[in-house]
Amino acid sequence: MRLSKGTKTLFIIVSVLFGIYAITLVFPFLYTLNNSFKTNAEFISDVWSLPKKFNFDNYIEAFEENNLLNMFFNTIFLTACGTFLSIMSASIMAYVLSKYKFWGSSLIYTMAIIFMVIPNLGNIAATYKLMNNLGLVDSLPGLLVLYMGPFGSTFLLLYSFFKGISWSYAEAAKIDGAGNFTVFFRIMLPQARAGIGAVGFMVMIGVWNDYYTPFLYLPSMYTLATGLQDLSTQATTTGAYTQMFAAMVISIIPLLVLFACFQKTIMENTVAGGLKG
Repeated sequence: MRLSKGTKTLFIIVSVLFGIYAITLVFPFLYTLNNSFKTNAEFISDVWSLPKKFNFDNYIEAFEENNLLNMFFNTIFLTACGTFLSIMSASIMAYVLSKYKFWGSSLIYTMAIIFMVIPNLGNIAATYKLMNNLGLVDSLPGLLVLYMGPFGSTFLLLYSFFKGISWSYAEAAKIDGAGNFTVFFRIMLPQARAGIGAVGFMVMIGVWNDYYTPFLYLPSMYTLATGLQDLSTQATTTGAYTQMFAAMVISIIPLLVLFACFQKTIMENTVAGGLKG
């Protein structure tokens, strides 16, 4: 099919705009990567030049002097456990509301949508006071309570996935004597694993990069997000900018590797989940 002249022009304009947008996303990473191999003197003299040689001392010093291993442990623990709890709570809620009709189910779904557009800044003080009274502040397990909320974009995507799964499988299992828990864990969850994997990856990125929650509720323990912010503050006085850049690159690598390995699956399943229901 041949495109009209106006359509071609519009396509070119849109392509150029998206190309510029892509450059704005990639450029900060390339800037950080380039400067992570420089010495401090090279960086101060010219921030845009290429390094004279690939110097890995910054990466070694980032680990030795900034306790990156401890930051990695805290971040990995919160990411793994927080993602699992968030996905499980959202999966249970999405499954129940999509497959069971009971008094109040429509109201719960409507409230879940409404609460997504209401800023949560107003409840920060009350939430912090509650967490403090329960002894959950400055505790890794306590922080997981805040990550296991069942609603949000995670709930909406999983709701569409469960909505698209035929109920005939559950009916066949119930005829064979399966209970509700068996149907959910052995019939429904396996069929939604593609969507759960895609949504889980997005949740994982959110927890991995989360700065606000650990900063507020985990003051004496650093994650990568809060630790890098502290490094950037220290760099203004110590001048160790290249070491800070190296730490940033190290923190990005795990997510880049995971996304590169599962990019096709994540994109396909995310789009499919948005179209179902």
